[in-house]
Amino acid sequence: MKHFFLTLLVALSLPGTGRAAQKDPDFMMGSVVKSDVWKMDRTNDLEVFTGNVSFKNPRYTLNADNAVYNRKITAWDLKGSVYTLRTFLDLSRVEMYCDRARYLEAAEEAYLERGALPVRMKYRGADGRTLNGHSDRARAENKNGLMYFSGDFALATDNLELHSEQSLYDNRLNTFMLYDSTAPERAPALPVAVGKREGYNFAIAAESIKFFRDSRDIKFYNKVAGWVKDLPPPAAAKAPAAR
Repeated sequence: MKHFFLTLLVALSLPGTGRAAQKDPDFMMGSVVKSDVWKMDRTNDLEVFTGNVSFKNPRYTLNADNAVYNRKITAWDLKGSVYTLRTFLDLSRVEMYCDRARYLEAAEEAYLERGALPVRMKYRGADGRTLNGHSDRARAENKNGLMYFSGDFALATDNLELHSEQSLYDNRLNTFMLYDSTAPERAPALPVAVGKREGYNFAIAAESIKFFRDSRDIKFYNKVAGWVKDLPPPAAAKAPAAR
């Protein structure tokens, strides 16, 4: 049980510092796993955890309403208010929320699905800056340091929003690549970045957009179109009325 939660948390924490997390010292210390009910189904070779399933230690937290472990295929299924928190040595942290998740132990892959709400991600860097994202689905490949987002993907900083149908996060490069829309009937059909920077605001679409997580730089590739406008000057303070 402890092995699953630790490995799953690493897989779900790729938008942070990823593989470096596996080198944290003493990551098993203080670990506690809880649930209201635990049942062993020997006929189907399942372990079923029901109600307030949780794992917590100083660096990892995972909560869910229910969890089932299938020993035959070494797969975990979590359902209901799935929440993960990973805190890194530099005090950066990643939080993720979803309705359902599946983790395949052998492949070290995690699959996240939306329910009434989308799959949500919040990354807070060591400098305190935040990065918020959401999508309909997400797939994490822990061995490769990759995380795929699909379906109504969005990423937001304090002054920028990016939208696409698909995105790939590469933990080795700390970049998000937003891909061509898979739903051309939607508007906009291409990935788009909208925001304001250094005295101007902009909206730019392109066939693909690369966003650098730490520097917040953006690169646009192919079919680039949009506009850039200077921000209006700040309104002058009104002089006090004469008496």
